[in-house]
Amino acid sequence: MPRYLCWPIHRERLCKGLAGWPHPASRSALPLTMSVSNQPCLLRELQGVDPACMLAAYDALSEESIYLRFMRPKRRLSPEQVAQFLNYHPEHQISLLLTDLTGEPLAQAQSIRRRLHPERAEFSCIVADHFQHKGAGRRILLALALLARAEGISEWTAEVLAQNRPMLTLLKRLGLPLTLVTGREMVFVRLDLSVLDAWLPVPPSVPLKTKGE
Repeated sequence: MPRYLCWPIHRERLCKGLAGWPHPASRSALPLTMSVSNQPCLLRELQGVDPACMLAAYDALSEESIYLRFMRPKRRLSPEQVAQFLNYHPEHQISLLLTDLTGEPLAQAQSIRRRLHPERAEFSCIVADHFQHKGAGRRILLALALLARAEGISEWTAEVLAQNRPMLTLLKRLGLPLTLVTGREMVFVRLDLSVLDAWLPVPPSVPLKTKGE
């Protein structure tokens, strides 16, 4: 039987995660420079990144990291798959990339708006193996959450493997209101982004309803 677990906003954790770095209030604020674990980094949109750079970053990921993120074994990506990953419609998706100052990818996260419910989006995140446990996951997810909320997203959802304990722990440490529906193999995640309004300079834009709704 599934279990329902809920946590309200943890304001202290959220304030701590948002402290000490420049918040992107809109995509026009990108790229941003910031320090993550005392390393200078650049936060930018994924569009326009050299495909060869992203393919090399993918190839450097461990089998475990690939499985926990994509829920499948690691396999070689085709140029078409890489192009599809990089070339997304900005009205439907926000994708962020955190790199070092040489351009080496350190973390990537994306928010994909649901067509029938444009106020909701599915999110995901992955961190390079050598840069894990340094706070990059929390930083890029909070930056992405702020941008998503500014564009009218009020709810994030995701399916996470039950064995992906690092990601589930990270989500709890964000401080955002969190709901987990746990099963034997999968955990359904829901995050409430509306609490981020206090960190936005202007009210979130209202998402347009898709035709036919």
